[in-house]
Amino acid sequence: MIYLLLSIFCNALLFIILKYFEKFRINNLQAIVTNYLCACALGLMNNHTSLPLTSVPFTPWAPVAVLLGGMFIVVFILIAKTAQEVGVSVATVANKMSVIIPVTIAILAYHNSFGVLKAIGILTALVAVYMTSKKRIDTDHPKTSNPFLLILPLIVFLGSGIADAFVNYAQEKLVPKEESSLFVASFFAVAGTIGLVWVMSEIYIKREIVTIRNIVGGIALGIPNYFSIYFMIKALNTHIYESSVLYPINNMGIVILSATGGYFLLKEKLSPLNIGGIVLSIISIALIAFS
Repeated sequence: MIYLLLSIFCNALLFIILKYFEKFRINNLQAIVTNYLCACALGLMNNHTSLPLTSVPFTPWAPVAVLLGGMFIVVFILIAKTAQEVGVSVATVANKMSVIIPVTIAILAYHNSFGVLKAIGILTALVAVYMTSKKRIDTDHPKTSNPFLLILPLIVFLGSGIADAFVNYAQEKLVPKEESSLFVASFFAVAGTIGLVWVMSEIYIKREIVTIRNIVGGIALGIPNYFSIYFMIKALNTHIYESSVLYPINNMGIVILSATGGYFLLKEKLSPLNIGGIVLSIISIALIAFS
């Protein structure tokens, strides 16, 4: 249970830090790339296996690590954009309600338990994502003509869910417990490498400048980012709960903690419909978790 609680705390902290990026005028891309390189370094320092790094490309989980690395950096940038343009609560709910995807796959592919309550929870979750995001966009951007803002939460929802499903698949089928930290370090390394190429192109084309402020922000983000995934994999490896139960409990805690943090620390305004969507999301996750 301690691993689950630590994962919840680290995940919620990510969304709060992302919102502060806007306040301190931190470049999202530079900070996120630094964050992945920092997380990769932490994974390598926490690696206690005798497996040589040169053997990593030949492990069964290497292709999944490459795929996850590409997905993570794209989804993370979209989460940052959603948190800043739409709100921390919206970004959190869109990201964490994506639990529907790995839960569904766990039920179908890994024969996790399934019942009426889980089905109701999944349907309720879709309504909650819409309620929390759509009204929030209308409130903050009443005259916006940018349709991308309207679909940002949906893209985050799908991308996050698919990424979680691949993490669960790797943990279930491919990654030995002792190689968990190396697996996490590997897909962070891929994400960091892709991002580094991206940053270099920005420097060359747009004459962007890398600043200490962006690097410090990235390090502050990278520490909880690494441990949020590392602790989640550790929790999955305990096999105390099915993954179709563990993921919803994890996400329920993140939604509650980050929404509370957004309100008290960042003074985010929530409309009645937003609040209803957050409450409904918690109810839907609870239905899935305790079905």
